[in-house]
Amino acid sequence: MALTINGRFFERDGDSFFVNAVTYGPFPPDKKLDSATEFPRIAAAGFNAIRVYEPPTREDLDVALAHELVILATVPWHWDSLFTEDSATMAEAQKALIIFLEDLGKHPALGALLIANEIRPDLVRFMGPNLVRKELESLIRACQQHSPELPIGYANFPTTEYLEPRNADFTAFNVYLEDTLEYRDYLRRLHNIAGDRPLLLSEFGYNTHPSQKGLHSETDLESKQAEVLTWAYQTSRQEAVAGFTVYSWSDLWYNGGDEVKDWSFGLTRREGSEKPALTALSSAVARPETKALDPALFTIAICTRNGGHRLQENLPHFENLDDPNFEIVIIDDGSSDDTQSLVQEFIVGSALSCRLLTQEPSGLSLARNHAAREGKGEFIAYIDDDARPHRRWLEALRQAFAQNPRAVAAGGPNLAPIPTSRQNAVVTACSGNASHILFDDITAEHLPGCNFALRREPLLEMGGFDKTFHAAGDDVDVCWRLLDAGHELAFHPAACVFHDRRPTVRGFLRQQKGYGEAEALLYQKHPERFGSDGIRWQGFIYSGAPLTVDSGAVIYHGPMGNAPFQMLHLHHMPIRPLHRAFNSKLNRALVVFTEKTAAYLRRQTRKKFHGPSTKPRPATRSQASLEKQTRRDYHFNEPDPRSRALEALLKEGWKISSSEEEADLERGPLRLIFAQTPREHGHSLLHLRLLHPPIKTAQTLAEIEKIISGPTP
Repeated sequence: MALTINGRFFERDGDSFFVNAVTYGPFPPDKKLDSATEFPRIAAAGFNAIRVYEPPTREDLDVALAHELVILATVPWHWDSLFTEDSATMAEAQKALIIFLEDLGKHPALGALLIANEIRPDLVRFMGPNLVRKELESLIRACQQHSPELPIGYANFPTTEYLEPRNADFTAFNVYLEDTLEYRDYLRRLHNIAGDRPLLLSEFGYNTHPSQKGLHSETDLESKQAEVLTWAYQTSRQEAVAGFTVYSWSDLWYNGGDEVKDWSFGLTRREGSEKPALTALSSAVARPETKALDPALFTIAICTRNGGHRLQENLPHFENLDDPNFEIVIIDDGSSDDTQSLVQEFIVGSALSCRLLTQEPSGLSLARNHAAREGKGEFIAYIDDDARPHRRWLEALRQAFAQNPRAVAAGGPNLAPIPTSRQNAVVTACSGNASHILFDDITAEHLPGCNFALRREPLLEMGGFDKTFHAAGDDVDVCWRLLDAGHELAFHPAACVFHDRRPTVRGFLRQQKGYGEAEALLYQKHPERFGSDGIRWQGFIYSGAPLTVDSGAVIYHGPMGNAPFQMLHLHHMPIRPLHRAFNSKLNRALVVFTEKTAAYLRRQTRKKFHGPSTKPRPATRSQASLEKQTRRDYHFNEPDPRSRALEALLKEGWKISSSEEEADLERGPLRLIFAQTPREHGHSLLHLRLLHPPIKTAQTLAEIEKIISGPTP
């Protein structure tokens, strides 16, 4: 059956499933490998998945199923063209994807579908990143509607880091970094780009062909390949990715109509013999390297008032935790419902170490302090009564503390469960839900109290939670006090809990009024952390949505769009899309209305309780530009006319554009941007866009055409 998603990870048949994949093909037409022979070899080497770049046949899938292999498929279409300008290309792409899904979408060996692979950055810039993202999302939406159980994604790469589709089911990246620390750090960045979704490494490889590696011998390069692939696999496991894909199974590779003979990424050579990397990687897969973690006891603290029905649903999930060394302490803050009887019923029927403590109605902060005093663990992990942990929650929290000895607190994402109603879906998509705030990819400025672990002794020594905060804001106050004392807060992407959002819009608005009151109390205690617009967060607020391009994004493309890592910078919290089952025009309008109402109520409540009084900023309108655009296309009998044209224009006085967001080159008020698309037999089309004032451009274009039409190599 298809892979399923549980938080930041994949599952299959209800069990955790780390994707150990290898890429397969495409092969030269006269040298195609036989899946009946190769798939058993792949399975015997310890792999459980195969990524293919051409539609697998039913026979391929049957062989994969017989050897318990999952297929990650791609259906090719012309993503190497200016497809946003051609509705026929998009229609053909959607048709090809749907035909494949109609035929083989329910085959039990098909694990996931990647709708495209590495759209080139020059094409993306030329078409416009927003428009490209929307077209990819339209293809994903069509596939999801046809095959709702099959995970759908797009194989991205660092050169278009900003191109994450908002509606993909998982994030997939092809990454080639041969330095251990750089690779680890980039994985941590990718986790935050992925948001709440699983992160799949859809390609990682090392080239053993001597022509690409200078003076090194092929034997030395093959030894190096074994070393690099082993640490990359181990690092991926340690950094909580959902899967790792080796590029590739064989040195045989077919691209652009020709066999590629100067790349040798395979685990097997062209004649089929095995390289040392295959043995090394098989050993690593069979015995994943694990680091010893602090085995100290965790006290899981759940504070509740009249939350019996929520606890009845969520407490059984703690029995699934992989980490056995914990106790549960439930603090009943003066409930008037059946909370105590329901909790006692769970305690009697469970093998877990679980205690119920009671107190008179005193508020959330005092309930949390009660748990800290009575808990026996070195660490105390707070989770709300309407939340439940992923099975790896405690393990990831231990890893977070181990990675940062300066940290006295740690946490991770609080994931939104699948909405159960229209109102719940609207609330889930709204900004204003509890979010983590990060200084960098693993260090936090704020961790929400629904997923907040602390070293117990430092918490008690600082006086615990401030009883002034009876319903909200206590977690923010503790984070700030810890930071002011010189401590750090650690973040781990795998330390996730599933936290229910409010079921109704009315409940969400009531929650936002509570947040407004809490902000007023925080202002009175920490006025230096507020500005005219409210809290001055130094870090970036994450909503769980993927980080992707929008109209306000800034992208570092590099000079002439050639940066290998084209990084995205957002100035606001990323937008979480409505769940696909509720994504209608009416519901999108309800999200906008609810967000505006919530922001107003939050401001008014903050003002009522003597917090900073601010007015919403009026929307600013940018002055319409008088700049015009002129487009030309040229045919060349060469594979890479763009690089040659750029070099020729630089020699003729054009300069690298200071506005790299929109152009490659500039001269005075004129700006140029190029893209190229391949044609058969090494031919290419070069696409030019001239950005200019409202002046005549015929002479300028003639000069440009003369320069770029110079002698070819």
